Amino acid sequence: MEIKRHQQVLARHIGVDALCSFVVAYVGCGNWKILSEVLTFKKDDESSRRIYTYQPSGHQILLFFLAYQVKNLYDSYVWNDGIIFILHHIFAGVTALLGMYPGVASMYGIFFMGISELSTFFLCLLANFDPSFGVDGLDVAFPKTRIFLASLFIVTFIAVRIIMWPICTYHFLRDSANVLKTNGDRETKPVKLALTMMMISSCLLTILQVVWLGEILLTAKKEIEALL
Repeated sequence: MEIKRHQQVLARHIGVDALCSFVVAYVGCGNWKILSEVLTFKKDDESSRRIYTYQPSGHQILLFFLAYQVKNLYDSYVWNDGIIFILHHIFAGVTALLGMYPGVASMYGIFFMGISELSTFFLCLLANFDPSFGVDGLDVAFPKTRIFLASLFIVTFIAVRIIMWPICTYHFLRDSANVLKTNGDRETKPVKLALTMMMISSCLLTILQVVWLGEILLTAKKEIEALL
Protein backbone atom coordinates (compact mmCIF):
# COMPACT_ATOMS: atom_id res chain seq x y z
CA MET A 1 0.00 0.00 0.00
CA GLU A 2 3.01 2.30 0.31
CA ILE A 3 3.54 2.22 -3.45
CA LYS A 4 1.60 5.02 -5.15
CA ARG A 5 0.72 2.93 -8.20
CA HIS A 6 -0.87 0.28 -5.99
CA GLN A 7 -2.96 2.95 -4.30
CA GLN A 8 -4.12 4.24 -7.69
CA VAL A 9 -4.95 0.73 -8.92
CA LEU A 10 -7.07 -0.05 -5.87
CA ALA A 11 -8.75 3.37 -6.03
CA ARG A 12 -9.67 2.79 -9.66
CA HIS A 13 -10.76 -0.83 -9.50
CA ILE A 14 -12.61 -0.63 -6.18
CA GLY A 15 -13.44 3.02 -5.56
CA VAL A 16 -14.64 3.69 -9.12
CA ASP A 17 -15.20 0.58 -11.25
CA ALA A 18 -16.49 -1.89 -8.65
CA LEU A 19 -18.57 0.73 -6.86
CA CYS A 20 -20.22 2.04 -10.04
CA SER A 21 -20.88 -1.46 -11.36
CA PHE A 22 -22.42 -2.46 -8.05
CA VAL A 23 -24.74 0.57 -7.97
CA VAL A 24 -26.21 0.07 -11.46
CA ALA A 25 -26.39 -3.72 -10.99
CA TYR A 26 -28.14 -3.27 -7.64
CA VAL A 27 -30.77 -0.94 -9.12
CA GLY A 28 -31.17 -3.19 -12.14
CA CYS A 29 -31.60 -6.39 -10.13
CA GLY A 30 -34.08 -4.58 -7.89
CA ASN A 31 -36.27 -3.91 -10.95
CA TRP A 32 -35.85 -7.22 -12.78
CA LYS A 33 -39.60 -7.89 -12.74
CA ILE A 34 -40.06 -5.11 -15.31
CA LEU A 35 -38.08 -7.28 -17.72
CA SER A 36 -39.91 -10.52 -16.95
CA GLU A 37 -42.03 -10.24 -20.09
CA VAL A 38 -38.97 -10.28 -22.38
CA LEU A 39 -37.15 -13.19 -20.78
CA THR A 40 -38.93 -15.51 -23.20
CA PHE A 41 -39.26 -15.63 -26.97
CA LYS A 42 -43.03 -15.19 -26.87
CA LYS A 43 -44.27 -12.83 -29.59
CA ASP A 44 -46.76 -10.04 -28.88
CA ASP A 45 -47.81 -6.63 -30.17
CA GLU A 46 -46.34 -4.59 -27.33
CA SER A 47 -43.19 -3.33 -29.07
CA SER A 48 -44.31 0.30 -29.05
CA ARG A 49 -45.14 0.20 -25.35
CA ARG A 50 -41.79 -1.30 -24.41
CA ILE A 51 -39.84 1.19 -26.51
CA TYR A 52 -41.71 4.36 -25.51
CA THR A 53 -42.76 3.73 -21.90
CA TYR A 54 -40.68 5.79 -19.50
CA GLN A 55 -39.12 3.70 -16.75
CA PRO A 56 -37.80 5.87 -13.88
CA SER A 57 -35.43 3.16 -12.69
CA GLY A 58 -34.19 2.65 -16.24
CA HIS A 59 -33.51 6.37 -16.67
CA GLN A 60 -31.70 6.45 -13.33
CA ILE A 61 -29.47 3.58 -14.43
CA LEU A 62 -28.78 5.19 -17.81
CA LEU A 63 -27.75 8.48 -16.20
CA PHE A 64 -25.38 6.86 -13.72
CA PHE A 65 -24.06 4.48 -16.38
CA LEU A 66 -23.27 7.35 -18.75
CA ALA A 67 -21.26 9.14 -16.08
CA TYR A 68 -19.49 5.87 -15.33
CA GLN A 69 -18.55 5.34 -18.99
CA VAL A 70 -17.17 8.87 -19.31
CA LYS A 71 -14.88 8.17 -16.35
CA ASN A 72 -14.11 4.72 -17.74
CA LEU A 73 -13.12 6.16 -21.10
CA TYR A 74 -10.70 8.57 -19.46
CA ASP A 75 -9.21 5.85 -17.26
CA SER A 76 -8.83 3.43 -20.18
CA TYR A 77 -6.89 6.07 -22.10
CA VAL A 78 -4.67 6.98 -19.16
CA TRP A 79 -4.02 3.37 -18.16
CA ASN A 80 -3.69 2.15 -21.76
CA ASP A 81 -6.33 -0.60 -21.47
CA GLY A 82 -6.51 -1.08 -25.23
CA ILE A 83 -8.70 -0.09 -28.16
CA ILE A 84 -11.38 -2.72 -27.46
CA PHE A 85 -12.17 -1.25 -24.05
CA ILE A 86 -12.10 2.31 -25.39
CA LEU A 87 -14.57 1.45 -28.16
CA HIS A 88 -16.76 -0.39 -25.66
CA HIS A 89 -16.96 2.67 -23.40
CA ILE A 90 -17.79 4.93 -26.35
CA PHE A 91 -20.56 2.74 -27.78
CA ALA A 92 -21.99 1.94 -24.35
CA GLY A 93 -21.96 5.60 -23.31
CA VAL A 94 -23.60 6.81 -26.52
CA THR A 95 -26.27 4.13 -26.20
CA ALA A 96 -27.04 5.23 -22.64
CA LEU A 97 -27.29 8.86 -23.78
CA LEU A 98 -29.71 7.97 -26.60
CA GLY A 99 -31.82 6.04 -24.11
CA MET A 100 -32.32 9.27 -22.16
CA TYR A 101 -32.49 11.74 -25.07
CA PRO A 102 -34.72 11.50 -27.08
CA GLY A 103 -35.75 8.90 -24.52
CA VAL A 104 -36.40 5.41 -25.92
CA ALA A 105 -36.06 1.85 -24.63
CA SER A 106 -35.31 2.86 -21.05
CA MET A 107 -36.86 -0.45 -20.08
CA TYR A 108 -33.99 -2.29 -21.76
CA GLY A 109 -31.49 -0.07 -19.98
CA ILE A 110 -32.43 -1.93 -16.80
CA PHE A 111 -30.74 -5.01 -18.19
CA PHE A 112 -28.01 -3.78 -20.54
CA MET A 113 -26.71 -1.01 -18.27
CA GLY A 114 -27.90 -2.47 -14.98
CA ILE A 115 -28.22 -6.22 -14.42
CA SER A 116 -25.48 -7.08 -16.93
CA GLU A 117 -22.98 -5.10 -14.84
CA LEU A 118 -23.19 -7.74 -12.12
CA SER A 119 -20.41 -9.71 -13.82
CA THR A 120 -18.43 -6.49 -14.27
CA PHE A 121 -18.54 -5.92 -10.50
CA PHE A 122 -16.69 -9.18 -9.85
CA LEU A 123 -14.33 -8.52 -12.77
CA CYS A 124 -13.34 -5.16 -11.28
CA LEU A 125 -12.51 -6.80 -7.97
CA LEU A 126 -10.62 -9.57 -9.78
CA ALA A 127 -8.60 -7.00 -11.74
CA ASN A 128 -6.72 -6.10 -8.55
CA PHE A 129 -5.07 -9.54 -8.70
CA ASP A 130 -3.92 -9.22 -12.30
CA PRO A 131 -0.09 -9.29 -12.59
CA SER A 132 -0.09 -6.57 -15.25
CA PHE A 133 -3.02 -4.31 -14.33
CA GLY A 134 -3.39 -5.04 -10.61
CA VAL A 135 -1.35 -4.89 -7.43
CA ASP A 136 1.98 -6.71 -7.65
CA GLY A 137 2.02 -9.86 -5.56
CA LEU A 138 -1.62 -9.69 -4.51
CA ASP A 139 -2.43 -12.88 -6.44
CA VAL A 140 0.35 -14.69 -4.59
CA ALA A 141 -0.66 -13.33 -1.18
CA PHE A 142 -4.37 -14.18 -1.58
CA PRO A 143 -4.64 -17.03 -4.12
CA LYS A 144 -7.91 -18.43 -2.73
CA THR A 145 -9.59 -15.03 -2.84
CA ARG A 146 -8.50 -14.66 -6.46
CA ILE A 147 -9.92 -18.07 -7.38
CA PHE A 148 -13.16 -17.30 -5.54
CA LEU A 149 -13.66 -13.99 -7.37
CA ALA A 150 -12.71 -15.58 -10.70
CA SER A 151 -15.33 -18.29 -10.16
CA LEU A 152 -18.02 -15.72 -9.35
CA PHE A 153 -17.08 -13.70 -12.41
CA ILE A 154 -17.27 -16.68 -14.78
CA VAL A 155 -20.61 -17.84 -13.37
CA THR A 156 -22.21 -14.38 -13.55
CA PHE A 157 -20.70 -13.66 -16.97
CA ILE A 158 -22.17 -16.83 -18.45
CA ALA A 159 -25.54 -16.35 -16.74
CA VAL A 160 -25.95 -12.67 -17.57
CA ARG A 161 -23.96 -12.01 -20.73
CA ILE A 162 -24.09 -15.36 -22.51
CA ILE A 163 -27.58 -16.59 -21.58
CA MET A 164 -29.67 -13.50 -20.76
CA TRP A 165 -27.92 -11.03 -23.07
CA PRO A 166 -28.94 -12.69 -26.38
CA ILE A 167 -32.55 -12.98 -25.21
CA CYS A 168 -32.81 -9.29 -24.30
CA THR A 169 -30.92 -8.33 -27.47
CA TYR A 170 -33.37 -10.32 -29.59
CA HIS A 171 -36.36 -8.55 -28.03
CA PHE A 172 -34.76 -5.12 -28.21
CA LEU A 173 -33.85 -5.50 -31.89
CA ARG A 174 -37.30 -6.90 -32.72
CA ASP A 175 -39.14 -4.17 -30.80
CA SER A 176 -36.99 -1.46 -32.36
CA ALA A 177 -37.51 -2.85 -35.87
CA ASN A 178 -41.27 -3.04 -35.32
CA VAL A 179 -41.40 0.57 -34.13
CA LEU A 180 -39.34 1.78 -37.08
CA LYS A 181 -41.73 -0.02 -39.45
CA THR A 182 -44.69 1.78 -37.89
CA ASN A 183 -43.47 5.15 -39.14
CA GLY A 184 -46.16 7.09 -37.30
CA ASP A 185 -46.21 10.50 -35.63
CA ARG A 186 -44.14 9.26 -32.68
CA GLU A 187 -41.41 7.97 -34.98
CA THR A 188 -39.69 11.33 -35.41
CA LYS A 189 -36.27 11.73 -37.00
CA PRO A 190 -34.49 11.86 -33.60
CA VAL A 191 -36.29 8.68 -32.50
CA LYS A 192 -35.46 6.87 -35.74
CA LEU A 193 -31.82 7.96 -35.53
CA ALA A 194 -31.58 6.96 -31.87
CA LEU A 195 -33.09 3.52 -32.40
CA THR A 196 -30.95 2.86 -35.47
CA MET A 197 -27.76 3.82 -33.65
CA MET A 198 -28.79 1.82 -30.59
CA MET A 199 -29.46 -1.25 -32.75
CA ILE A 200 -26.01 -0.95 -34.33
CA SER A 201 -24.41 -0.45 -30.92
CA SER A 202 -26.33 -3.43 -29.53
CA CYS A 203 -25.04 -5.68 -32.30
CA LEU A 204 -21.45 -4.52 -31.84
CA LEU A 205 -21.62 -4.95 -28.06
CA THR A 206 -23.09 -8.42 -28.54
CA ILE A 207 -20.14 -9.39 -30.74
CA LEU A 208 -17.86 -8.03 -28.03
CA GLN A 209 -19.41 -10.41 -25.50
CA VAL A 210 -18.35 -13.32 -27.72
CA VAL A 211 -14.82 -11.90 -28.00
CA TRP A 212 -14.61 -11.58 -24.24
CA LEU A 213 -15.93 -15.11 -23.79
CA GLY A 214 -13.09 -16.35 -25.98
CA GLU A 215 -10.56 -14.43 -23.89
CA ILE A 216 -12.06 -15.84 -20.68
CA LEU A 217 -11.84 -19.41 -21.98
CA LEU A 218 -8.22 -18.94 -23.08
CA THR A 219 -7.30 -17.44 -19.71
CA ALA A 220 -9.10 -20.24 -17.86
CA LYS A 221 -7.24 -22.82 -19.95
CA LYS A 222 -3.88 -21.26 -19.05
CA GLU A 223 -4.81 -21.13 -15.36
CA ILE A 224 -5.87 -24.79 -15.33
CA GLU A 225 -2.73 -25.88 -17.18
CA ALA A 226 -0.60 -23.98 -14.66
CA LEU A 227 -2.24 -25.86 -11.78
CA LEU A 228 -1.68 -29.29 -13.36
